[in-house]
Amino acid sequence: MILTSRLQILPCTLQYFEALLQGKEALGHLLDIDIPLFWTEFPEIILVAYDKLRNDPSMLGWFLYLVIHQEDKRLIGAGGFKGRPDNDGVVEIGYEITTAYREMGFGTELTQALIRFAFGHSYVTRVIAHTEEEYTASVKVLQKSGMSFAGENPDTQLWRWEITRAQYELPQD
Repeated sequence: MILTSRLQILPCTLQYFEALLQGKEALGHLLDIDIPLFWTEFPEIILVAYDKLRNDPSMLGWFLYLVIHQEDKRLIGAGGFKGRPDNDGVVEIGYEITTAYREMGFGTELTQALIRFAFGHSYVTRVIAHTEEEYTASVKVLQKSGMSFAGENPDTQLWRWEITRAQYELPQD
């Protein structure tokens, strides 16, 4: 589990996935939290992520996290990594915050926590992320989290963002 000042970021274990597959009420009861109807914009990822974790339990911690607002005791999004770091120590993050909790700094808080977690492992050299090719709230979140524009991929029409370990470890103003 990763804790921030306002968020509890739980790695989605097989038990949590199985409860979620029974219905949001089962997971809500298990974690003693409220789960809004539309807590994710990507519900299709649940089954895919569950299957991946079931086939490779070592993915736990390097995959899907549930984002819980501590004070409200409510699931407000998801985030995590798109897998373990590659052989070069590069890991990709992804994140989402439900509509009702956007523009309150939770995306930045989540992203900063994921970056901190990644660099807490000595073999991680770089954290990357991708966004659509436009200046969106997601871009602002990455910039506030210390990531820099690293190029565009014309094939996918995505911008790439990154922060290296050296950039992360620089003293902050």
